[in-house]
Parts: sequence; structure tokens; C-alpha cells
Amino acid sequence: MRPLLAQLKASLFLLILISGHFINAQTQSATQELELVILGIAQDAGYPQLACEKECCKRVFENPALAEKVVSIALYKKWENKYFLLEATPNISKQHQFMHENYQASLAGVFVSHAHIGHYTGLMYFGKEAASTSKLPLYAMPRMSNFLLTNAPWEALLSNANLELHTLRNLDRLPLGDSLFIQVFRVPHRDEYSETIGYRIEGPTKSALFIPDIDKWEAWDKDIRRLLAEVDYAFIDGTFHDGNELPGRDMSSIPHPFVVESMAYFADLPQGGKEKIYFIHLNHTNPLLDPNSVATKKVEAAGFKVAREKMSFRL
Repeated sequence: MRPLLAQLKASLFLLILISGHFINAQTQSATQELELVILGIAQDAGYPQLACEKECCKRVFENPALAEKVVSIALYKKWENKYFLLEATPNISKQHQFMHENYQASLAGVFVSHAHIGHYTGLMYFGKEAASTSKLPLYAMPRMSNFLLTNAPWEALLSNANLELHTLRNLDRLPLGDSLFIQVFRVPHRDEYSETIGYRIEGPTKSALFIPDIDKWEAWDKDIRRLLAEVDYAFIDGTFHDGNELPGRDMSSIPHPFVVESMAYFADLPQGGKEKIYFIHLNHTNPLLDPNSVATKKVEAAGFKVAREKMSFRL
């Protein structure tokens, strides 16, 4: 009788031990959830754009629900109820409110890619006239850091300690707590006031590229196809659908890769490659802003995708 009782006790202990490991593994998996959230998809000046009298903007003035916020993404760490913001846009107040209301998340830090208006001007709302934050981490490259330190009103945000500046270097890979890493890398772009960067984001199980602004793919000394092969998602510059969107403008002075060019450039990607690509940073003239446009349907039929606000992706 005693040996049988001892055997039962041992079996029960083993079952409890195994169950405990299983529960702990499940709990750890659930709490280590990282989510990438799209907070805006429009080019720097938003959609509709100031003083635009074209049909593309008239439809939004008639139906404000069609408006789009400026390009930005959030990296939401569920286990901490915090998020990192990539790009500080003019729509930052509404974008933060979305994260606060829908994710109950507080802001842990901000990355800015370069000194064009849609990517950093939202920083003003951290000042004493607005949120009046205290030492909120701000991540930027050396020229971008110097631009902020030597120009008003941005320098006041730093001298008043609303923001705490962390200067990055090319190819830096930053750990942002457990299971989240961001690597920054230089990309060719119009760098009048600062350098321009893209991001590689690494989560517990998946990774993503975020390149909202870049010149033509051929102008880059890196192979974008190789980078695409290494990640699960890619949110890339889709500013202009083609070269006919701005009559009277010299498109060579704003040499973003047209969506039609990118589609041709990536046409021979291996199976599953095109499905990773989401076009983002869409100019107000870009027909991809309309989910029902002929251009959107052609992009999707070719295997590519268009980023939309409130989309979320598990990393």
C-alpha cells in the first residue's frame, strides 16, 4: 500500500511540475506580445492637403471621414502597457490618443527619421505649452540631433528637459527592453538639414522594415531585396503612384521610388516576397489613398499591399 501511495504522490508531483511549466510558458508567451500598429499613412502634409483644389482633396473636404493622418507607427509592448513612437507627426495628439484609448498604453520614447515636416514637427506638443513631458527619450541621428539642439523651438524642449536626447549612429541596434530591438540605417534622401534613416524592428517572433522616405532604390548602396528576405513585413515609401501626379513639377527633384517602379523592381521576388510589402507615406495625389481605386486593385492583384491606419501586426 505504501509503495503505491508513494508512486501516486510522485506522479502527482510530476503532473503539477509539468502543468506549472506549461502555464508559465503560456503566461510568458501571452505577456511578451509585441504589436506594430499603423497610426498614419499620408505624406508629410497629410490628406487632404492645405490649399489643394484637386478632386482628390475635394472628396475629403466633402467627407472628412476619408482624411488620413501623417505616416507613423507604434510599437506596443503589451506586457508593459507602453509603446514607442516612430515619427513625430503633426497629428501626434490624435495618434497618441488612439494608443491611449485602444491600448491603454503610455508613451515610452520617440524616434525621428529626419528633418522634413511630417516626421519631427509633432515634437512641439511635448513642450510646456502642451503635454510638458519630463525627460521623454528621443532618438535621432547626429545631424538631426544637432538640428534640434541649435534651432528654436526645438532646443527649448531639450533645455527644459521635456525631451532627453539619445544620439544614434548608423547601424546602431538598440534594445528597448525585453524582446524588442530597433536597428537604424542611413538611406539616400534629400538631406538639407539632417540625414535620413530607415528602421529594422525585431520582435520576439517576427521582424519588420520601416522605410517611409527614400530616393530611388538604385540610388542606395544596399540591396533592398536582401533586406526584404530577412524580415516578415516591409512598410516602404509609396509617396507617388507614378510620375504623372504633379503636372508642372520636376519629379526628378523629389525622386521617391514610384509605386509602379517598385512593383516592377520587386516583380521577380520569390514566393511570399511581394506579400510582405505594404506601401506607405502616400501623397495626397496618390490614388492608393482610395481603397476602392483602380490603382489599389492593381497593386493588390499584383500581390502587394497598401498600409491602412489602425492595421496591426504581431511581432
